[in-house]
Amino acid sequence: MPELPEVETIRRNLEKDLVGKILGEVDIRVSKQFIGNKRDILGAKIISIERFGKILAFKLVSINYSLITSHYLNIHLKLTGQLVFGKNSKENIYQAIIPHSHQNKLPAKTTRIIFYFKDGSVLYFNDLRKFGWIKITNKPLKPQGTDILSKDFTLKLFSDLARLINKPIKLFLMDQDKLAGVGNIYANDALFLAKIHPMRKSKSLNPMELQKLYQMVKKVIDEGLKYNGSSDESYILPDTSIGEYQKHFKVYGQEGKKCIRCKTIIKRIKQAGRSYFFCSLCQQI
Repeated sequence: MPELPEVETIRRNLEKDLVGKILGEVDIRVSKQFIGNKRDILGAKIISIERFGKILAFKLVSINYSLITSHYLNIHLKLTGQLVFGKNSKENIYQAIIPHSHQNKLPAKTTRIIFYFKDGSVLYFNDLRKFGWIKITNKPLKPQGTDILSKDFTLKLFSDLARLINKPIKLFLMDQDKLAGVGNIYANDALFLAKIHPMRKSKSLNPMELQKLYQMVKKVIDEGLKYNGSSDESYILPDTSIGEYQKHFKVYGQEGKKCIRCKTIIKRIKQAGRSYFFCSLCQQI
């Protein structure tokens, strides 16, 4: 968390606010979360914001004595990272969610890095758990797996990869070295819609099951984008508003509630620190 729909929603929101802005200063409050020399990007202009899996990549260009240089500011939010934009750094900015804290004025105790722009606007990077990171590179950082929203994510690719994996199908869906962007929420819901038990071995699925699951993965990702992601934990949009996909969960987080299809009580099991939510009648192993 956040997963592809949340990171893509953040990208779309920041794109309209940040592209064209010139970076004035960077206040690094937790050094381990900022990798690189900030001097490489001071005075640079943001010309684009891309997303690769769950990683955001800001492309910045500098012009010094007719020499044009470019760098990428790569951001991974991990579990509790947030990016909050303010049009004026001198105004009070309040956010909807700061986990486990009654403080909601920014900068807050969870604010780790602050980007100040020449026009007076500001971008806060908050992270309760301090697992997120920001890295300056010459090329954008990309996960090894195929991005779910890319044209390369085809049924053939999906099926070919799944048939090679002898582990639970849910773990395959979440393997960022295979498929980039799917996390716990959307994997659980896609498997429910496809009527496949999350503990089924990946290579045991037949062609019809793989086709159905492929379609449902695309469906839940599109639905997550439609509702601006899920704000069941620490995720918020850059304007401090929240997503609404949590109002449309199929099985994720629904332990003890009735299945929306057959009314069987939703179960939850935990393996390797991950929760598996499923309907034992609709999703038989």
